[in-house]
Amino acid sequence: MCSECWQTPCNPRCPNASEPKVRGYCEQCGEELREDYEYYTDNDNNKFCSDDCALEYHGIKSKEWDYEEEEW
Repeated sequence: MCSECWQTPCNPRCPNASEPKVRGYCEQCGEELREDYEYYTDNDNNKFCSDDCALEYHGIKSKEWDYEEEEW
């Protein structure tokens, strides 16, 4: 049992806690994907650090409707 946080294993905020394991890297920006943070994935099992990186990777952009281009 830890002498600082009194837990086994240590609380993640404890100064004696080990560094979280790196589980991979973001396909878009290369940021570490650590096991203490959530990640995002697509249907091809690519992993991303944020939904913004996933959208950018796939070239998805938000747009507003342009009423001059309506072709209903």
